[in-house]
This record gives sequence, C-alpha cells and structure tokens, in this order.
Amino acid sequence: MKPSTSTAQREQGRHGARRPSSPRVVTAVVLALLALATACTAVALVLAGGVTTTSLPGIAPPDPWVTWGSPILRTLTLAVAIATIGFLVSAAFLDPASKGGVVSLVGRRDLVRAGVLAVVWAVLAVAQAIVDLALILQIPLSSALDPAVLTTYGSDVPTTRSLFIMAVLALVIAAICVVSSTTGLGACLVVLACVGVSLPVLSGHGAGLGDHALALTAGAAHAVAAALWIGGLLALGVHALRADMPLERALRSFAGLALACITLLAVSGVANAYTRLESAEQLVTTSYGQIVIAKAVILLGLGALGWLMRTRVIPSSSGRVQRFLRVAGLELGLMVMALGLGVGLAMSPPPRLTVQLPSLGESLLGFAYPPPPTVGNVAVGWHPDPLFLTLCLAGTAAYVAGVWRLHRRGDRWPIGRLVSWLIGMALLAWCTNAPIAAYSQVSVGLHMVQHMTMTMLTPIFLVLGAPATLALRALRPAHGPERGPREWLVWLLGSPVTRVLTSPFYVFAVYVLGLYILYFTPLFGWLMGSHVGHVVMEMHFLISGYLFAWILIGIDPRPRPLPYWGRLLLLLLALAVHGFFAVALMMRSTPLAPEWYGVVRPDWVTDPLADSAMGAQVAWGLSEIPTVVLIIVIAVQWSRSDEREARRKDRQADRDDDAELTAYNDRLAAMDASARRRSSR
Repeated sequence: MKPSTSTAQREQGRHGARRPSSPRVVTAVVLALLALATACTAVALVLAGGVTTTSLPGIAPPDPWVTWGSPILRTLTLAVAIATIGFLVSAAFLDPASKGGVVSLVGRRDLVRAGVLAVVWAVLAVAQAIVDLALILQIPLSSALDPAVLTTYGSDVPTTRSLFIMAVLALVIAAICVVSSTTGLGACLVVLACVGVSLPVLSGHGAGLGDHALALTAGAAHAVAAALWIGGLLALGVHALRADMPLERALRSFAGLALACITLLAVSGVANAYTRLESAEQLVTTSYGQIVIAKAVILLGLGALGWLMRTRVIPSSSGRVQRFLRVAGLELGLMVMALGLGVGLAMSPPPRLTVQLPSLGESLLGFAYPPPPTVGNVAVGWHPDPLFLTLCLAGTAAYVAGVWRLHRRGDRWPIGRLVSWLIGMALLAWCTNAPIAAYSQVSVGLHMVQHMTMTMLTPIFLVLGAPATLALRALRPAHGPERGPREWLVWLLGSPVTRVLTSPFYVFAVYVLGLYILYFTPLFGWLMGSHVGHVVMEMHFLISGYLFAWILIGIDPRPRPLPYWGRLLLLLLALAVHGFFAVALMMRSTPLAPEWYGVVRPDWVTDPLADSAMGAQVAWGLSEIPTVVLIIVIAVQWSRSDEREARRKDRQADRDDDAELTAYNDRLAAMDASARRRSSR
C-alpha cells in the first residue's frame, strides 16, 4: 500500500499558509537544546558530587575523558533515544493516517527519521558502554577498547550489559523502520524503544537502595514518561517549523498523552525522591535535594505551559502555529533542563545510604527474612510491589469505569463478569502484594503456591471478565480517518501478533513446556537473582496463564477460536505434561536453584531438598483445582453453544419453512429412486 496523502495544505488554506523554516533553523534549534541539556548535566554533577577527580592511594587518577565523557555520552544517548521515540510516536499516532493503518507521506518520513536516529542511538549506546566500563573499572579508555577487556567484563557489569542490549534494540528498530509503512508496526516500535530507554535505569543506583522495587519501578516509569512527552513535543515542533502536516488534530491527540505523562512524572518523581532521600530536610540541606526541588519547579512550570497549550493554543482558530512554536519552544527548553538535571542526579550518589541488613541473603533480598510461615502470616499482611499494585488498581478502575459508562447509557453488563474480574484482580494483588510475595523469594514451596495461583487460577477469572469485549462496547468509535482507542483495540485483537500468541502450539509451548526450561535450567536462579528478573518471571506467569485460559474459555474475540473438543484435548494434554513436570521435580536429588535459595535461606528452612520437594507437591496438587474449573466452564460453554446453534436453526426453519430439512429429504428420495432404477435393470 502507498502512504496516504497529507492534508497539511487544507489546514494552511483555512488558517493561512506559512513559510516553512529551513533545515538549518531546525538543526540549530536541536543543537541548542542538546547544548542546554549537556550544560545542565554538568551543573548537576558538580553540585551533587557525581564527578570526582581524586584517586585512592596506589590507584591512578581517573581519566578526565572518561570522567566527563560518561555523563556527556549518557545525555546524548538519552536525547537521541527520545528523538527516536518522538518520531515513532508521530508516525504511529499523530500524523494523519487511514483507519486501515497505512501511514501518511509525512508519517513515512518520520519513520525514516526514526530509523536514522536509531542507528545514531545504537552507536552512542556502544560508546557510552565502553566509557562507562573504563569508569567502573578505573582503567584508561584505551584499555577499555581492548576486545579482551570488552568480552571479559562487558557482559558482567550490569550498566554496560544494559547499554549493549539497548544498542541491539536500537538497531532492530532501525531495520524495521526501513520496511515499515503501517501505524500498527510503528506502535510496536514505540513499545520496543520505551523498553530500550528504561534498561539503563534498571541497572542504576536504584538497584542498591533498600526500597529497590519502588526505586526501579519509579525510575523506569519516569524515563518512559519523559521520553514520550519530550519526544512527542520535539516531533511536533519539527513539523511546525517545516509546515508539513496539520497541527490541530495532532495537538489534540498529543494533549491526552502529555497529560498522562506529566501525571506519571509527578508521581514517579515523588517516589524517586522518597527512595533517595533519608528525610524531607535533605531537600533543603543537600545539593542533591536542592536539584530535586529545581526539577519539581520545572515540572510545575511545564504543567502550567501544558494548561496554556490546552486552553489557549489548541482552541485558537488563528495563529495556531506561531502560538504553538512559542509555547513549545519554552516547554522544550524547560524539558531539556530537567533532562540534564535528571542525568546528573542519576550519576550522582544519593544522600540516602544503602540499607545494611544483618546477612548477605537479606541484603540481596532488600528486606529482612520473614518469620516462620503460618497460614495467617503468609496469607494476610502487606508486602507491596509498586508495579503490580499499580496494574491492579488501574485495571480495576478502568473496568469499573467501563461498566459505569454502559450503565449510564442504558446498556447492561453481566454482573458475573464484573465479579469475576474483581476476583481475578484481588488474586493478582494477593500474589504480588501480600506476604506470600516475600515468602516466595526464600522458599521453593511457597514460590510454587504463588506461581500456581498466579498462572493457573488468577487468569481464569480475568478471562471470564471479558475485558476486551467491555472495552469494545464502552469505547466510542473515532470520528475521522485515523484510529482511535477502539480502533487500536480492534487492530490488536486481529493483528498477526495476536494470531501467533493465541496459536495452540505457541501457548502450549510457553505455558507447559516453558516450565521445564525455567525450572530445570539455571534460568530460574538467574531470574530470581534480581528484582527485574523476578518481575519478568511473574509477568511471564500471568501472561502465559492468561493466553492459555483465553484460548480455552475466552469470551473476548480472537483470530482463530478452537472447537470445543480441541479445547478439551489441549487441556488434558497440558494436564498430563504438567503432571510429568511435577513428578520430575519430586524425583530431583538436589535442591532447586541452590545459587539463589541456598544464599537467601532463613533459619526455618532447615532442609532445602525437602523444601524443593514441597514445591513439587504444590505444583502437583494445586493444578487439579484450576483444571476442574476449566473443564466445568468448557462443558457449560459447549452446552450453551449447542443450544444457541439449535435455536438459530429453529429460527431459520421458521423463516424458510424448513427448507434445509426439505432439501435433505429430497436428496435422500433422489438417492433411493436412483438405487431402485439400478436394481430394476
């Protein structure tokens, strides 16, 4: 398909043509913003003590090129990554496009720009990894360039490892941008780029803080929100200077994204400050805290400019472009100042000291060992995980809001689906925010309780809640040729990605065979060794369980639904393979994941092998309950499907005087007459 034509000329005809700025003007503005960000980074580093030129006795002083090159490269890498995300957002969501998903000519140029920037992003990420390796190892830059040093230490240091992965993701984005011409693929690239931006944050200072779960979650959310907001505004500013696309719809679409980003920035900023400061007094008494206050003031200023954009610039009918450029220029200036200050803070030691716990295992966990388990202290209590807590609250609020919208317009939504969704969210919140979440990190048996509940029981209730069906009924269709939220959901449900994810072969491999890969290889211990790996594993449990339940009992539409006999066959096959897994786990002669559970071992875990055997027994026993529930639901749905088919045929027979039965009887009569004629001969 060819990209759809731009409608910039129509807007210029309505509001007056404007001469586009030359490429030199755009380049000058971008370079000025980069210089401002770099200067703010240097100021924050000096004030917060992030750069040191002193050395310990017997160790050579740090190389100034390394000392200052690391923060400068980090700023440039982040800036180019943000620009890449901005043009991807513009191509996928802001540029005019058709509901069929073909990007406009402007959108295609944005994808090309994003591809070029992604290559630069990858190069800068590799350069930053090399310089950071020299800084961390306290070696000259020339030594860090040695291939032997890179291959030996590059993948062992979390910071450099994340940067190398970021470079690979950037190159993947660049390659896909070359061949992409659809908004759907552009949206996928936005998600991939946001993952790349968050990787260095997950290996930074937050990993060593006592509240590392909150610090890492808030840091990643802060980075993604800032990238989407700054990048989107930068792309709109470039288009306004070039006068190559209509701004009215783009600004209205971006306004909602900007509001969500500034809210997320404010919340995550408060959480970041909480995890890095010992007390509120340090906001005033330390340079680190004073820079945090400066960032907060800048955020308030950005909020005021955003309000001005929504109330004055977007509704205006004349001079919209000129007003937007003035406000956006000031807004971008404040944004890059906040970006530079943020990079400086991220590379500076926070006033809050690393929590010192009594043992190595507790230091790795980030919290003290829980007491010996009882039903009460495992099931009831509070051990919050900010990511899953936010997901549970947001999922519950969005679902209730959708039901309320249907109720207000007079539509009905089955109360059973609402109750099912709330039960599923409650189970997910219990698995991730109750004491079971802490016990699962020190005991294999209790880990299996959490795992089985999260991957086999919780998804059943979530799938029966039919969230996609509710969203399709509650969301309003978009007015115009572009996709709105409802159209994006329809695209997702029928996309090639969803067809692969709902394939029975893929789901069986991920849901059942994945257990063998996870628990019978070093992967389990490696994932348990970091908070990020633990979260990834929990997300895998939830998503694989949801996909399995969706293809078995799902109410929401999916590309290729299985017949009911196929669903029962898949369920019984999964049950058999899962049973073999539990038996194999019980027959192990060594404990599970000793590299993790052998280190984080409280006194009440007296026999690690018995603890692993208990985990196998839990995996065997708890799988029976969800299986029975699934069989009952499949049987009920199959029966109701047959009843609906019978009623449909009855209605069809009433309309056409049972034409199908008459044709069948006529066919039998013709066959009988033909047989008699042959026999009479």
